[in-house]
Amino acid sequence: MEKTPEKSGGNPVLSACAAILCKEIDLLEKIPALQILVRDAVINREWADYEAYLEAIGGIGEDFELLETERNRLFAEAAPGEDLDEKERFYALSVRLPERERNELTALYRRLKIQALQIRLTNDNLMDYIRETKNAISGMLESAYPDRKGKIYSRNGVEREADMKSVVLNRHF
Repeated sequence: MEKTPEKSGGNPVLSACAAILCKEIDLLEKIPALQILVRDAVINREWADYEAYLEAIGGIGEDFELLETERNRLFAEAAPGEDLDEKERFYALSVRLPERERNELTALYRRLKIQALQIRLTNDNLMDYIRETKNAISGMLESAYPDRKGKIYSRNGVEREADMKSVVLNRHF
């Protein structure tokens, strides 16, 4: 499927929406590679790399948010005076277009939504892994030190929040 919008009959709203959708898709296509790096950093406990990758994803998110705001503004202009959410505005815009232009725009929109879904699923899987790892470590600590009642303490004996950075396990038992 072609990513670049065609000049469909000179319709400026369509051209602008298609261009924004293509830019959003391009941004979302950069995230899966970063998600793999984040996953690997978590598994290998490379916390500095993890933070850098999250910042990179955050930058993409900020760029995406700006494009999303502009796209929603265009959708609102295309369906003025109607109290609709984003999806409804998109379809209100697309039904007013000739079939060829409608197909082009809906294909881009569908591709954007599928890409966003894939990213969300990958994020959910990583969060499940982190949550399960944290639960396993908490369970181990509770078993090993029942008198602490799940609390973690610093070198100075001050209670600390239990996070992934608080525990270092030797890889070779």
